[in-house]
Amino acid sequence: MAGQAFEITVTPDATGWTVTIPELGAATRRHHRAEVEIAARELIARHTGIPVGYVAVWSRD
Repeated sequence: MAGQAFEITVTPDATGWTVTIPELGAATRRHHRAEVEIAARELIARHTGIPVGYVAVWSRD
């Protein structure tokens, strides 16, 4: 199975970080920036059925 890459948008807010996956119209929040990538990959895996190990994310920030 080939992997797939998704662009994410990471935005700081008053209590942490909001992570948006525009292609899926989905978002999640995390308190620490270090948690953003795995949270995005897990959310994408749940929405698409792609195993989390095959999901890549990238951000312009």
